[in-house]
Amino acid sequence: MTMSEAIVRAVADAMERDPSVYLIGQDVGVFGGPMNSAKGLWERFGDTGRIIDAPISEAAMVGTSVGAAMAGARPVVDLMFAEFLTLAVTPLGLEGASVAYRTRGRVTVPLVVRAKYGVGPHRGHAEGCVGMLMGFPGLKLVAPATPQDAYSLMAEAIADANPVVFLEHMSLLHAGRGEVDTALRVPIGAARVASAGTDLTIAASGLMVRRALRAATALTERGVSAEVVDLRTIVPLDVDTVLASARRTGRLLIVDESWPGAGPASELCSRLVRATGGAPGFTIEFLTPPSTPVPFGAPLEKAYVPDVEQIVAAASTPQEAFQS
Repeated sequence: MTMSEAIVRAVADAMERDPSVYLIGQDVGVFGGPMNSAKGLWERFGDTGRIIDAPISEAAMVGTSVGAAMAGARPVVDLMFAEFLTLAVTPLGLEGASVAYRTRGRVTVPLVVRAKYGVGPHRGHAEGCVGMLMGFPGLKLVAPATPQDAYSLMAEAIADANPVVFLEHMSLLHAGRGEVDTALRVPIGAARVASAGTDLTIAASGLMVRRALRAATALTERGVSAEVVDLRTIVPLDVDTVLASARRTGRLLIVDESWPGAGPASELCSRLVRATGGAPGFTIEFLTPPSTPVPFGAPLEKAYVPDVEQIVAAASTPQEAFQS
């Protein structure tokens, strides 16, 4: 399957098993969803009333879904692009994510919000707003990089008792195929070592995982053995897996596509420093975009997002770093 097909399959399997699962979003009916994000679901479930074409109001889609989830449904909201999450912050981050806490777990919000993000062949809508999302207690955030993880993490997200934002990188959705075991479980909050190495750890998510793996292959020609850790989940972060890897290699390079301020890179660094009492025993270095809006022109966009060559260069020459 492609990553997009794996996500649709996970939604379909959940809808088949559980009549409380439904999909709502713009153009998710006969149109098949933006970028085929709901392809085939209308034909299978359209007559059940559980494929809902929504008006152009992100706040309404998320707000009504929060209420439906509190009443026992399991909504999956296709929000098109992650930049539109800014329009749904109140119902999602301030209300939906806090319900379980405010009710001592007596009421939960089993809600999944799908959002496409990242630079890609479709141009525009690249903003992930990841740092903003990380700030809301009770909100989980996943970003798969493979078809297998896309399927397994979507299945886990739908089954979760509380809100999950499911980030779908637009450069990965239709880029290649992979085997998918529909019985394989991948828990939210567990990173994976995508490639073993001894000299350097590269931690990344989404598109940066694929680029880091290509960089690791190129680095072997320079005599550098790089271990790549795919975070998979941004909230909660699997600090233990990254920490164990960095302690083995002695050096950590965090590669991220998000804005550098208050994003995954800075949060991972902070968590590692706190987990080790301020003395991690290895260097922590960063390769992130500049703190500017995401450019639209192709040459500027290419320069903005870390590419394979930049990762190789950063791994070969120490970058801006926290030195223990």
